[in-house]
Amino acid sequence: MAELHENRLRSMGDLAARSGCLKAETVAVDELTELDLRGMWNVFRQYYADVTSEKFRADLAKKSDVILLLDSGDNSIQGFSTIEVYEREHSGKNYLAVFSGDTIVDERYWGQNALQREFVRFVIRLKLRNLFRPVYWFLISKGYKTYLLLSRNYWTYWPRYDKATPALEKGIIQQLAVEKYGDAFEDSSGVLKFLQPEGRLKHGVAPIDGKLLKHPDIAFFCDQNPGHEQGDELCCLGRIDGFLWLRFTSRLISKLFRISPKRTKSQRPRPRIPSTVG
Repeated sequence: MAELHENRLRSMGDLAARSGCLKAETVAVDELTELDLRGMWNVFRQYYADVTSEKFRADLAKKSDVILLLDSGDNSIQGFSTIEVYEREHSGKNYLAVFSGDTIVDERYWGQNALQREFVRFVIRLKLRNLFRPVYWFLISKGYKTYLLLSRNYWTYWPRYDKATPALEKGIIQQLAVEKYGDAFEDSSGVLKFLQPEGRLKHGVAPIDGKLLKHPDIAFFCDQNPGHEQGDELCCLGRIDGFLWLRFTSRLISKLFRISPKRTKSQRPRPRIPSTVG
């Protein structure tokens, strides 16, 4: 780990070496260097309002791990996602929940899947160590792109536009949200409403227009979390099992071997939805 940080330090500032492609690595929070912390903050402050460097570091210290997103050329930090693992019981069932905190990627790297690949590896390893215990991904989302990470990659997740949330999973969402955020959780909507915004997305980041609202998952997110622009967070849960690995792998393979038909002059490419922020 020390050698990795030394290599990253030596390569910082060499802009000509940047590749524009991301690679990812999971690092324990207590192993982050001062250089790492500054790099993470520099990315975070570009997109979030209402958070100071001190508050950012205090929140980060409560997490167990962080996925760092690095430019594969110069190893500069271009994004990250924080992780915390809970072991709890609800309705007589023991379960594990992986909590995703802040997730941010520099917009120049949007659309890449290094984060998704590394996160899936992390949770699958956790599931393999807990084969006979339910394992979930618990996340809160103030932006539709984070919600899309759930809906696009998980076979079973909640809330969703096409199915009601089962009683067990609804109870787990409530248990985790109340434990972590207390009275900020509104049970009737499943949304966190803070008296003071905590990391509200800056104006103009991840705007939602009429075209995006035609996407059922995005329309559902806006309906469930109408105050997302003010920093409200939708509480979500995804089941981690073999279907997650199969679905994610099949998506990667289909992208690798996809053959696009030739377009006529009247055809236009569909707008690409960036995969992360918020």
